[in-house]
Amino acid sequence: MKQFFTLMSLLLLGFQAGAQQWTLSGTVQDARNNAPIVGVKVTVHEKTAQTDSDGHFQMRFDAGEPAQSITLSMDGFYEAEFELKPTGKDLDLGVIFMAASQKSEVSANEDRIPIVVLDNVELEGNNFDENVSGVLSASNDVFLEAAAFNLSAARFRIRGYDSENMETWFNGVPINELESGRIFWSQWGGLNDVMRNRDTDLGLTAGSFGFGGVSGLTTIDTRASEQRAQKKFSYYFGNRAYRHRLMGTYSTGMTRKGWAVSVSGSRRWAERGYLPGTFYDAWSYFLSVDRKIGKNHLLNLTAFGAPSKRGRPGSSTQEVYDLVDKTLEGEKSYFDFFDVKEGKYYNPNWGWQNGKVRNSRVANSHQPIVLLRHDWDISENSTLTTAASYQFGRFGNTRLDWFNAPDPRPDYYRNLPSYYALQGAEIAQKIEADILADPSVLQLNFDRMIAANQSNPYKFKDTPGQWSQYILEEQRFDSKEFNFSTNYEGILTDFLTFNMGMTYQFYNGHNFKTVHDLLGGDYYVNINKFYDPADPAEGLQFDLNNPDRVVREGDVFGYDYEPKTWKSGLWAQARFEFKKIDAFVSTTTSRTRIWRKGNFRNGFFPDNSFGDSEKRNFFNYGIKGGLTYKLSNQYYLYGNTSFRTRAPFARNVFVAPRTRHGFIPGLTSEKITSSEGGLIINAPWGKARATAYYTRFADQTDVTQFFVRGIVTDFGSYILTNVEKVHTGVELAAEIKINAALRLSGVAALGKYVFTDNPRGLFSIDSEDSFEDLGTIFVKNFRVPGTPQNAFSASVNYNGKFWFAEVTANYFQNFYIDFSPERRTQNAAYGLEENAPFYNEIVQQSKAPNGLTVDLFGGKSFKVGHRKFIYLTIGISNILNNRNIVSGGFEQLSFDRASWEQGGQ
Repeated sequence: MKQFFTLMSLLLLGFQAGAQQWTLSGTVQDARNNAPIVGVKVTVHEKTAQTDSDGHFQMRFDAGEPAQSITLSMDGFYEAEFELKPTGKDLDLGVIFMAASQKSEVSANEDRIPIVVLDNVELEGNNFDENVSGVLSASNDVFLEAAAFNLSAARFRIRGYDSENMETWFNGVPINELESGRIFWSQWGGLNDVMRNRDTDLGLTAGSFGFGGVSGLTTIDTRASEQRAQKKFSYYFGNRAYRHRLMGTYSTGMTRKGWAVSVSGSRRWAERGYLPGTFYDAWSYFLSVDRKIGKNHLLNLTAFGAPSKRGRPGSSTQEVYDLVDKTLEGEKSYFDFFDVKEGKYYNPNWGWQNGKVRNSRVANSHQPIVLLRHDWDISENSTLTTAASYQFGRFGNTRLDWFNAPDPRPDYYRNLPSYYALQGAEIAQKIEADILADPSVLQLNFDRMIAANQSNPYKFKDTPGQWSQYILEEQRFDSKEFNFSTNYEGILTDFLTFNMGMTYQFYNGHNFKTVHDLLGGDYYVNINKFYDPADPAEGLQFDLNNPDRVVREGDVFGYDYEPKTWKSGLWAQARFEFKKIDAFVSTTTSRTRIWRKGNFRNGFFPDNSFGDSEKRNFFNYGIKGGLTYKLSNQYYLYGNTSFRTRAPFARNVFVAPRTRHGFIPGLTSEKITSSEGGLIINAPWGKARATAYYTRFADQTDVTQFFVRGIVTDFGSYILTNVEKVHTGVELAAEIKINAALRLSGVAALGKYVFTDNPRGLFSIDSEDSFEDLGTIFVKNFRVPGTPQNAFSASVNYNGKFWFAEVTANYFQNFYIDFSPERRTQNAAYGLEENAPFYNEIVQQSKAPNGLTVDLFGGKSFKVGHRKFIYLTIGISNILNNRNIVSGGFEQLSFDRASWEQGGQ
């Protein structure tokens, strides 16, 4: 009997133990097509899970454990939240449908970005400083979304950082260009449908693929098996950089046979863009194929590209903008000729040829990327991802060139009244009156240049035909880049995850220029138009290996060189997850080698321009760590800090790479110290984040190349060394759920980005093997230019069952214009009384006015059949028509104090 009671007691205890746990399960599907959604984050109190390849999830709970509500979240879908009534028994929720965010699904996010006009400095080469990937979908973060879309009209940069500080990985390989460190999102523009699987970690957080930049880490996954199964076609019409866009996408998802295929393509075009003389013609294509091999291996091949041609806008001086405004008031209005209503929309880059509009500055690019990736699930707790990419292609910008002929640019300073003001007010007034009487002189005249080429008497030796004095050249910035990486992740214990990886990268740029159009002539000559007869005779030749070479359309001339960078790196990271505390520590090392290969033997530097240069090596390292304290399942405190060194980029190491090998003296690695901390709230009523940050950049080098006018007429470089900057600020963001359909959100970025010391300035002429030491450049306490230092955004968003609308107001403060170093030298202000009006006019930094925009975005969906929908959307940026927003600007680099004293220019 005693044994019987003992047995019964054990059975009862076993039954009670079994009854102390229960299981919650369910399957999540797309409401549009009933397809399972993979990777949905399921949150119940402090527990989380993710849906598998079938959209299924399962979670176990102890009896009495809090489980009153469940939240489902996934990028591209509306967050779903509902109450639970646990009974202690297993609960199967069945199929849960998630609705795609209409704002994300219906429109490509690039449609929401107001037009941004880039200036000549940024468009001089393949140097677009695209500050955030707004052409793709933003991560599920209120602040990041606002930065990507709402604040882009003023070219807001998160924390004031340039794009080289955001490390970006594409299908498991680093994709930042090695020459400049930057990301050029336009290389895959128009592929919105297949670029949605993107995750951005802002700041100094832990990453799964790499150490990350000081601005953060972005990962983009375009594998076909990760694309949502869909057939989609869309058409867009607008009045921005392009007027029309057609886009189509077909994705199968993973089939039962272990294959997945995704295909996408688009065309974007405008015969005339937003500004006169501009046009847009861009295509894009994408193919991704996945093959599942057994249970543990997945192989992916992805290829895509975005060939495009764009007629570019150009910037000019305030004097020219004022002249255009004056012509609008005259009998022969500039508007009658060129359909421009305000001077600020003036574009000097275009003119008429045979009665048709022609732009002299056309960007033509096509740089496709091919990626191969292998995923290996070594075990249930460890994975190995290996990937490689190869990018190649062309990037070119056309522009005018001339030899032994007047400068044809309509806004050339010697064509303007201010230049003649030095000779007297009367002659300046006459020049202005002539322009007002015939506004057509404010645009290029291609017919006149063609006539000059066909009638000029100049001949080069015995070469038959007409020697063109005016041509269109194309400056090329081609490149080939190979990237390789392998990354391991292992869950070593319940609380420790370990990551490690290695990378190898090689960049081979090719910078040169070709004859694009002889403009009615027969040939051009590869000789230096800036040659001074007092210089050695060899200085006339761009290439001593082929002296006096006659060139025709498509031939290379002027300069031809290849900047090269080789980089290898290692990184490791440990992540710790406890009940109340998460922590991580990460470290990295890398080695970088930079050199130049010259393909021309320049006449001024016969022994220092051809072949391979000296190779400079840089060894760099970094360490960072962070701690997150969970106050509750809704409130989190966090802090991260890092220190790293970074090799200078190839674009900033050579004095005059077009003509010679020489490195900038005193090159050293940049030092970056950064810390951040804040509070994150993820509550049923909404989400919020408050972050404070501090970053110090030291030992930076900055090189600006420009055309030098005056006694010496040539190209030159301003070189700033020992540049030191500090970026500090606060980021605030909140999204509040009023009800299931209505949400309010607000963002505030309060920053102070300043130069904290005076750098040293050097000046070099391309044809001279020497430096002019400009000494100290007095810019201490100047603000970092090119971005508003304060920005605010507030939105009201309504999402009904079949329609949605959003109204956003944005405000920008403290936007500073890029400054000329020469105006901040001791010589520029010598003898002037400090803080006197003329002293301030020369030395003080220029500031743009504050700006306000209001944007409207909305749409409606129509169900037209089983799993078929038509989406209609509309977006209006700047509905208040604020025309005084300044999104860029720079001072003229060369400076003549005498001219300023007399004419203010």
